[in-house]
Amino acid sequence: MLPPGPRTPTLWQSIQFLLKPKAYNRRLAAKFGETVRFRTLMGTGIAFANPEHARQVFAADPDIFEQVGHIAAIFGPQAVIATAGAVHKRQRRLLNPRFHGARVRAFHVTMQRVVRDHLEAFGRAAENGEVVVMADLAQALTLDIIIETIFGSTDAVQRERARRVLTGLMHSITPLIAAMPRLHHRLYPPYRRFLRARAEFDDFVDHLIAARRAKEDAGSDILATLIEARYDDDSTMEDAAIRDQLLTLLLAGHETTAIGVAWGVYWLLREPETLARLRAEVDALGPEPDAEALARLPYLAAVGAESLRIDPIVTDVARVCRRALQIGPWTVPAGELAVVNIQAILGDARLFPEPDRFRPERFLDRRFSVGEFMPFGGGARRCLGAAFAEAELAIALGTIVSEWDLALASDAPERSVRRNITMGPEHGVRLVVRGRRAVPALVRGEEVAGAAKEAS
Repeated sequence: MLPPGPRTPTLWQSIQFLLKPKAYNRRLAAKFGETVRFRTLMGTGIAFANPEHARQVFAADPDIFEQVGHIAAIFGPQAVIATAGAVHKRQRRLLNPRFHGARVRAFHVTMQRVVRDHLEAFGRAAENGEVVVMADLAQALTLDIIIETIFGSTDAVQRERARRVLTGLMHSITPLIAAMPRLHHRLYPPYRRFLRARAEFDDFVDHLIAARRAKEDAGSDILATLIEARYDDDSTMEDAAIRDQLLTLLLAGHETTAIGVAWGVYWLLREPETLARLRAEVDALGPEPDAEALARLPYLAAVGAESLRIDPIVTDVARVCRRALQIGPWTVPAGELAVVNIQAILGDARLFPEPDRFRPERFLDRRFSVGEFMPFGGGARRCLGAAFAEAELAIALGTIVSEWDLALASDAPERSVRRNITMGPEHGVRLVVRGRRAVPALVRGEEVAGAAKEAS
C-alpha cells in the first residue's frame, strides 16, 4: 500500500525539498500526515516521519538497500557512505574500531589546542571592534582539526596547501550538484569545477599516501591508521579507497560539526539561563579544563545534542530499495527511495515538547531511541565519525562559552538555509566580542550546584 502525497510537478517538489525543507515538511504533514509519497529529481519514494517507521528503516537488512547514485559521484565509489551489501559490511568491520574509544580520545588534546589557537581571533576582534562570523570561524577551526587529526600536518607549507585544496573542494559542491544527479555532466560548469577540485584533492592525497608508505613509521593520525589497516584476509586498503574515505570524513564531518558549533553558540547567547547553567558546569573543572573532562560533561553533551536537534544540519537519510520494503502498513516499491525525514522527527512536538525552544534538559530527562534522535543517521549506516564529532562539538562549545564573553550582533533571528549538502545559519551567526571572560580559579561543589539550580 502506498501513502498519499502531493501531485505537484517533480521539479517543484525537488526545489521545495532542497530550499525550504522545514516549511515544506510542515505543509506536507498538515495535509497528508507523517508518511508521504514524493517525486523529486533524485527519485520517487516514501518519506517516513514516524519514529517507529524510522526505526524499522534503520533496522532493516542492510542488503536490501543500495546508496543513492549521486553519492558515489561526490564521495567516490569506494567511500563507505557510497557502498552497499558485502562491500559495505567489510569496510565497516575495518573502519569502526578506528573511530571509537581510545582512538578518538587520543585526539581530544589536539582538538582543544586548535580551538584555542583559532579563538585568538576573538581577542583581535575585541581590540578592533570587529564583528566575528561564528560559522566562518568554526569552519576554519574544524578544518584545521581535520588537517591535524587526519593528515598529522605540522609543516606550514603543507598545512596551507591542505587548507587551499580542502576549502576549494568544499566550495565546489553546490546545492544543485549535491541534490540533482542529472546535472553531473561536464557540460554543466559548476560540475566541471567540482571535478577539477576533486582531481586536485586526489593528487594531494596520493602524494601523502606515497610518502607515508615509503616510511617505516607511518605515524599515528587517521591517514596512518587507514594505510596500516588490514581486512580479515590480511589485505590492505587501496589508495583510491583511502582517498574516498578521507573525502567522506572531510565532507561529512567538517562542515556538519562547524555548523553545530555555530548553532550552539547562537542558541546559548539567546538563552542566558542555559548559558549560565553550562558555564557553572564547565567552571567546576577549574580555569584550564582538561579536554577529556570537557567531553564527558553531561549538560555540555546535552547542549550539543540540542544544537543538532533544533536546526538539523542534515534533513533526511535516503536509501534506494533493491526490492520491495515493508515499513508499517506501507510498501516502498523496488527501485524507489525509503527516506527517514530527520528534520520532521526532530521537530515532532510529541517527542520534543515545544520543539522550537532550545531546551538541552530534554536530553537529561530521558534517553531517545534510534528512531527518535538521529542526527548521525542510524542502524548499520550510522555515521562512523559520530563519536569524533560529538567530542569536537563539546570541546569547542565548552571552550568558547567558558573563556569568552560574547553577544549576538543582531536581535534578528537566524534562519536555517541550504548551504550544499547541509543546512546552516543564513548569516553565519554574527558576534560582538566583549573580551575574555574571567574564569574562576576554583569553584566549590555547592556553589556550582547552586548556580546550576538557579539557572535551570
